Amino acid sequence: MSENHKPSEKGFSAILLIIGILALIESVKMFKKEPTSSSFGALPLFLSSIVVIFMLKILIFENKKSDQVKKLYNLKDLVDSVVRYILHKDIVMVFLLLIVYCFMLVFGLGFEFSSTIFLITSMTYLMKGQIIKNAIYTGLAMAFILIVFKTIFQVILP
Repeated sequence: MSENHKPSEKGFSAILLIIGILALIESVKMFKKEPTSSSFGALPLFLSSIVVIFMLKILIFENKKSDQVKKLYNLKDLVDSVVRYILHKDIVMVFLLLIVYCFMLVFGLGFEFSSTIFLITSMTYLMKGQIIKNAIYTGLAMAFILIVFKTIFQVILP
């Protein structure tokens, strides 16, 4: 791996760690109902454990320069560094856009309208100053989604 990572890469790893921990908790609940290696909870338990282990490895060792690894044995430094990278402005902004997108869906604005607004807004934020290009990409993505899912597979979209 290269030594130069963007903060958003580290934040994404932290988010995957949180999702992995939540999946691990749910899979433990499933596994408790039938604690055998062939039960319905065995595979999710194994996979979520692997995700948590690898995300911890990535966050603690892979994303740090060799001279910074020594500082990670201090829990306060580890927590501070993870929080600093998780709260990167791009990650926070995309999560806010996702929350707005969810509210648009809940309030019944429709999948097509809400998704189009979310895509063009988030793409314009992340790729600044390319509004026309983003509008074209959004139109193509929405056309593909609607053709494949609504027409071919006949999925009922929210």
